[in-house]
Amino acid sequence: MKDAILTQKFENLRLFPKLRPELLSKAEGYIRKSATAELLRVNPLRFAKDQNVSEEESIDLFVHATKVGLFDFAYNLLCPLCGGIVHTHHKLDEIQNKEFHCVACNVSIPTLLDDQVEVAFELHPSLREEEVNPFVNIDAYYRYYFSSNFNKSSQLLSWIQSTVRDFFPLEPETEKKVTVTLKADAEQGKVVQIVSIDRNAAVFFSVDPNANPEPEIQVVDLLDSGFLPKTKSLPPGTYTFEIHNRSRWHAGIQVITPNPDRLNEIYTAFPTKVDPFLTAKVLLNNQSFRELFRIHKLSPDLNLNVKSLTIMFTDLRGSTEMYDKAGDLFAYKLVQEHFRILTDTVREFKGAIVKTMGDAIMATFSSPLDGLMASAEMLQKIDKMNDSWKQEGHEIGLKVGLNEGPALAVINDERLDYFGQSVNIAARVQGLASSGEIWISESVWNAPGSQDQIQEKGFTIEKHSARLKGVGVPTTVFKLSNATSVAPQ
Repeated sequence: MKDAILTQKFENLRLFPKLRPELLSKAEGYIRKSATAELLRVNPLRFAKDQNVSEEESIDLFVHATKVGLFDFAYNLLCPLCGGIVHTHHKLDEIQNKEFHCVACNVSIPTLLDDQVEVAFELHPSLREEEVNPFVNIDAYYRYYFSSNFNKSSQLLSWIQSTVRDFFPLEPETEKKVTVTLKADAEQGKVVQIVSIDRNAAVFFSVDPNANPEPEIQVVDLLDSGFLPKTKSLPPGTYTFEIHNRSRWHAGIQVITPNPDRLNEIYTAFPTKVDPFLTAKVLLNNQSFRELFRIHKLSPDLNLNVKSLTIMFTDLRGSTEMYDKAGDLFAYKLVQEHFRILTDTVREFKGAIVKTMGDAIMATFSSPLDGLMASAEMLQKIDKMNDSWKQEGHEIGLKVGLNEGPALAVINDERLDYFGQSVNIAARVQGLASSGEIWISESVWNAPGSQDQIQEKGFTIEKHSARLKGVGVPTTVFKLSNATSVAPQ
């Protein structure tokens, strides 16, 4: 660890009043005590648990630490079956495909920001005194290219190890020979899989008793684009696979004899336990990320899927009249105070403001319950703010709409935004609200915990069927109102 640079980075972090000195002290101690390999993929949720701090505070810490150059973002595309890190990107717009392929499991996975894109934090290269070599042995290789969040059972690990016939690093323009027997009647040995996890490439040789005779030496070339051949059928027999690395990159090569059916049996009987990790969706719903990386240069072609996003729209009732009655300066101060209340509340409930539109905001949350609780808190705080000004005849009213559903993360006016029918419905639902009301869609109403919270907060509930612009069929919506929220006249 380069001590002088680390000290300077923490001096920079102390300039952010949001970060508690105790939190920074814990973080500095953690970094100084950790080996370089442990700091290449830090899980902020695990840090929060180990250091006894909240997850939100931990995420804010690492986002700020990335801003000052202590860490880099690592957007890891994870296979949900094996926990393999199929790709690592350092910017969101480097994620370009709608799905990715895990060569270890031979499956394709949708690229969803909710589940399959992990956000880890890599110690910045300027602080490293040594680089980690993942090709030293197979244990180091697995630690580097498989997520530590996936805790495989001892039974599964033992079986995986039994399938590995060889592992070796292969430098460019070098070769190695491996001899394996293909058997038609064996549990393992019907398939030989030559795989490079780091290059995300694999070739499969399967046994076929009716295949034409083949040479005992089978040549396999690893190119920049992957292995050649991709697949091949061979009659039973013993073969020497001559593997050439003709790519520009150092590669780790595994030769294994898989059995997908047996793997599935063991996986089902002894399932892998996955530790919570920060997803790209949760990061995008973090207010600190939105504020600190507002000018985060991203491709205008960015287009990523979010499976479940809670979208909030708000608007004010009474602000125009207040400008007329109280004058621009006073009205402006009141509206800005309203924005401060909304921003603080969105942050408190793990959301982020996407944009403001006049007196309105669009915000997003990772769960409907967070969005609903934030909405209730906003109404309560606006009521309290109004109490200070009612006697002078000034009052504003808040209208809130919520919807949950899939969305696309896109770049709009050089800003990370969301697009899709779920966003449109949230805006339309908000348009139904009057002052002091929250209107929610059926997806929010049916979300876990929502109805309990609605009852606990004492809201009056009305179910309606509404025709929303752009939606072809009537939509079920719910009006939530609170007697303490009085509409301005």
